[in-house]
Amino acid sequence: MYNLKLIFFLSIVLALGLVTITYDQFKSVYASVLSNNTNEIRSNYTVYSDARLGVSFEYPSDWQLNDKINRFAKNSDVIVYNNSNSFRVMKSQSSSDAVLVEKLGGPREIVDIILPPEERIVGQIEENKYRIDGIDTVSVLTALEGIANVTDKGFERFLLVHDGTLYIFTYQDSVEKFDTKESQDNLNHIINTMRFLDSEPDGDREGERDDENDDEDN
Repeated sequence: MYNLKLIFFLSIVLALGLVTITYDQFKSVYASVLSNNTNEIRSNYTVYSDARLGVSFEYPSDWQLNDKINRFAKNSDVIVYNNSNSFRVMKSQSSSDAVLVEKLGGPREIVDIILPPEERIVGQIEENKYRIDGIDTVSVLTALEGIANVTDKGFERFLLVHDGTLYIFTYQDSVEKFDTKESQDNLNHIINTMRFLDSEPDGDREGERDDENDDEDN
């Protein structure tokens, strides 16, 4: 059964290139190919929005942006970053990825497959700890440690399927800073402002932790 799962998901791993999400991903430079993103400054945050990636969100204005929006690639993504702190959105451009995820029982079933072998899982895989634009996610906290001359890093990934498309969101910071108020505020602000552009406008909808106040029923 385990080998069967690996065979099923080999196509996902190869299609998305998820095994390339490594500790130095924030250093990668992506070509802005066919990108129609817009950026708007709001107070201390910049609004990123791109119809082809299908999302908008706010990130700290002192962060930098690199995006890769290419209709011919297996996936499109954008990364915003400042030193070791970063947030990445990866969107599969193959509908078969989402179909395979659903056949195997949902995003939770692919977590062990997509994680780089160098990372260790901290705690357990969480379901519905976070919501993104009102959609429940599967999330996992990992650490990359013990590599010579490389700062130990923490990652939190959020997986969901929206409108037949697989999305993976990755937040990164150094292990030392990951749980600080500043770092967690950055994460929560990005998650809370994340919107899928095909969603119906609703000023009261927010992605949020289930353990925070949630006064709206959808």
